[in-house]
Formats: sequence, structure tokens, C-alpha cells
Amino acid sequence: MANFLLRYISWIEYILSLERDVMETRVNAPNILVVDDEIGPRESLRMILKPNYNVYAVESGNAAIQMVQQVEMDVLTLDLKMPGISGIDTLKEIRTIDPEVMVIIITGYGTLKSAIEAIRYGVFDYIPKPFNVTEILSIIDKSIQRRKLNLKVKEVLGTCLHQPLVKDTIIDADFPLQKESTGGTDGKWDGINLSDNQSCLEFAKVLAYTLEEKDPYTSGHSERVCYYSDFISKRLSFSPKDRSELQIASYLHDIGKIGISNRFINKKGTLTATDWAIIKQHTKKSIELLIPLNLSPKLLSYIQHHHERFDGTGYPDGLAGEQIPLGARIIAISDSYDSMTSDRPYRRPLSNGDAKNELMKNAGKQFDPNLVSFFLDVLKEMEEVFLVKDHLRAPAVSY
Repeated sequence: MANFLLRYISWIEYILSLERDVMETRVNAPNILVVDDEIGPRESLRMILKPNYNVYAVESGNAAIQMVQQVEMDVLTLDLKMPGISGIDTLKEIRTIDPEVMVIIITGYGTLKSAIEAIRYGVFDYIPKPFNVTEILSIIDKSIQRRKLNLKVKEVLGTCLHQPLVKDTIIDADFPLQKESTGGTDGKWDGINLSDNQSCLEFAKVLAYTLEEKDPYTSGHSERVCYYSDFISKRLSFSPKDRSELQIASYLHDIGKIGISNRFINKKGTLTATDWAIIKQHTKKSIELLIPLNLSPKLLSYIQHHHERFDGTGYPDGLAGEQIPLGARIIAISDSYDSMTSDRPYRRPLSNGDAKNELMKNAGKQFDPNLVSFFLDVLKEMEEVFLVKDHLRAPAVSY
């Protein structure tokens, strides 16, 4: 009888909470769903978040699934260990209902295995109990902003499916970032359709600028990666089309990071195994975001595999040597060089000379040794022509 009464009271509490949530819903405020079987953390989060958000709270995975089916949520905080359906299984089901909801794991029973499994299903952040109020408010706010950016990016990507493209638009490395349009009267290239005055390359540039403009540590990174990669492609006598594909991939190589908290990307100190598992998801997220554009498989492969290592120990697929697409091998060098010579919150930039030494030290391990030689020749040429100094944007290994 006592157990029945407890279950009955819990059910009444749940019904009343739903009614209270509906009555207090505010227009234009983000919707947050708190999922936790423990009333203490659940109600604490409700009270903390209530002043700024429409907060819904449920005590089980099944209730969470039902709620997501009824109300569009912006953010979901999810406990992993709950009676009945587990947090992981709840997450899997919710992802089939709403792939865009931002998910934050808040749990006192997390393990590396459970964290990595949750990360596979698109978790924005992973926080152990007991949580810090200031931290949780900051992470919730960042997740809301990230969701808005994600939706805006997908909206822009969606508009690209119905507009004509100027063929073989390229950047001339001798005149950085100046557009040059050549050829193309059929208005089609690899299935992409963009307007004449906004080529795919120009779109990629704008998108990269948008993603980087609010972070002083990454501002201009994709532009410089494109600049270095284009120098290498010219040395390798790429065709105009291949060169253009490499430029687009260079601008978009980190687009998947919009789905990952900066708490991990800009973390000071040593990255944990969980941190790395989260960061490594950005290549997969990049492809998911770009598939609607119908970009060529080769271009997408450059983005997907730019963190593979020449010795086969990279990610996401452990490709080695020439199994790694050539464009991905080029971007890997350009990306790492620029990261090494740029300031980051977790370390000071390396000098131009030290960065070169890192490239040489990792030739044949992380990088294609032949391309390292090409790149060092390119840097020498740039130094002679443009008087590149040690302080030029130019740690070792990028994320």
C-alpha cells in the first residue's frame, strides 16, 4: 500500500508540474526540459532556470519522450541513471524525434563508457553532480546560443539547394582572398545550385567568418588554412576545379565545431578522454551539416578526414598514408601550422621556426612527409615574397 501511495503521489506531482509548466510558459523564451528521477536535483534546476526560461521537469525517460513529442524543446538536461528506460536509451529515442535539441548530460553516475556512448548521440556538454550553479547557467546559455546558430546555419544551407553556381571560382594565392570567376554557363557544379553573385566559395567564406567572429582565438583561422592550402595546391598543379574544392573544404573544415561546447575546444590544461571523445565528433558533425548542399564526395572527404594521421592513428577512421585523401592531408598541415602559430587560451603561440620544426618532427607520423617538404618550400617562398615574420599567424597539433 505504501509503495502504491508513493507512486500515486509521484504521478500527481508529475501532472501538477505539467500544468504549472504550461500555465507559466512565456512567449519567445527558450524551452528547457529537465529529466531526473531525483526530486532534489530536478527541482533545484527548475528553480535555477525558471527566471529566464520555460522550464519543464519530468522524472523518467518515458515522460521525457512524451514531452518532447508534445513541446519543441531547445535544451534537454538528462540524467543517465534512472529507473525504467535509461538515460542513453532516452537520448537515442529523443534524437529520432528532434535531432536539433541541445542535450546536456547531468549525472552522478557517469563513466567514461557512458560518456562516450552519450557523445555519439550529439551531447553538447557532460556535467557531473553536484553541479555548480554558475557553471550550469553559463552552459545552458551557451547551448541556447549554439542551437540558434545551428538552426541559422541549416537555414542558410537549405537555401543553397535551389540557387545557380559560378563554375570554378578560385582564390588567387598571389592576391589573397580576391575572387576570380571563370567559365560556367550551365549554372551547375557537382549538384550545387547557388546564385551568380554568391558562389559556393563565397558562401563558405561567409559561413566561416560567421562561425569564427565571436571567438578571438579562432577568428580568421579558416581563411588562413585556405590560404596555406591553396599555395600547396598551386605547387602541385591542381586543376581549377580541384583547387576550388580544396578552398571550399578549407573554409568549412571546422564547421562541425558549432555543435561542440567551447568549454572543450578552448579548455586550459590537459584534455581528458571524455573531452577528446567530444572534440573528435566535430568531423562527423561537419558532414551531417554539409550533406544537404550536395557537395562532391571528394570535397566532403577532405573535411571528414583532415584529422587522420599518416601513421594511421588519427580519426575518425584510422586511415593511413595515401588512403587519406590528398586534400585532407594538405588541410591537416595547414590547419596544424596555423593552430601552432596562433594564440590559444591553453598555450602561447609557437614561433614560425618552432612550428616548422614541429612539422618536420611529425613528418611521416602525423603528416605526409612529401607534403611537409612542399609546405616548407611554400613557407620559404612566402617569407621571401611577403616577408613573413615569426609573429605571423602561421601548437603543435590542432584539434
